Amino acid sequence: MRTGILLGAAAGACWGLMFVAPVVLSAFTPLEIAAGRFAVYGLASLLLLSPALVTVWQRLSGRDLLLLLLLAACGSVVFYILLSAAIQRVGVAPAGLIMGLVPLVVTLWGRNDEGAVPLARLVWPLAMVLLGILCINLDAMDATLAAGLTWLEAAGGLMLGFAALFSWSLYAVLNARALKHRQQITSQQWSHLVGIACGLLALGLLGYNHLLAEPVAVSQARDWTLFWGISVVIGITGSVVANILWNGASRRLPLTLTGQVFVFEPLFALIYGFAYAGRWPRPLETLAIVLLLGGVAWAVARHAEKPVPGDAAERG
Repeated sequence: MRTGILLGAAAGACWGLMFVAPVVLSAFTPLEIAAGRFAVYGLASLLLLSPALVTVWQRLSGRDLLLLLLLAACGSVVFYILLSAAIQRVGVAPAGLIMGLVPLVVTLWGRNDEGAVPLARLVWPLAMVLLGILCINLDAMDATLAAGLTWLEAAGGLMLGFAALFSWSLYAVLNARALKHRQQITSQQWSHLVGIACGLLALGLLGYNHLLAEPVAVSQARDWTLFWGISVVIGITGSVVANILWNGASRRLPLTLTGQVFVFEPLFALIYGFAYAGRWPRPLETLAIVLLLGGVAWAVARHAEKPVPGDAAERG
């Protein structure tokens, strides 16, 4: 279990980078940012899987191929378009900490899966996580409104964040279950297959940039060298490396704990966001980080405890 937690934390550190990219690339639309990232991810995945591509392909069914496309959409392409749009509208902290709700959503979704701890034993750890998320969003909303956005504009950005939350939570559940039922394919191979599917979807995005609103900073010069440099960094580190690490964690941990470990992603997003903005966290932000880390640590301890009689009946 310890290895799974460390892999999940490392994946969160890599994924945190993708929250800063839409801020750095504010002259580009969310769709362009997503297309660049996943074109790189798809190409890298194809190169990495090429030595075993024929063997792996023969192990896939038609249902597997459809699932890979669904995972690529809800866990990567569609998710990142929504998240990038939310970040460009309300900032890294609000969008990032909405994603901190993933532990709650995934835990509820996977409460009946094998190895899950009954919800009754996770009430207080989840309450700490929820309180931490509440603190950061209160602080972030104040900061967003102070920057000149109206309540309607802020609410629109937050709704995009919640749509991204649902998209990635669906991915986390379906991907974890797929990995546990496909032992003939390694975690790394499955990650590369999802990456290839992401690349195919990214190519399909290339004529549809008009579907989303223009980015916030439309007057900025569009630096394509910077664009592709950031795309390579988040495509390799935030996709190839992070997804391999996450699949390793998903295969080792029960779904209820997988959700808790995901909280490292918004935590690292906050850290990177603070570093980029050149400031220290405000008091409510500091409290939120402490509560989130405490809640995850408590949930880990709960999973390490021996099961007690009646646990199966409590899952419900």
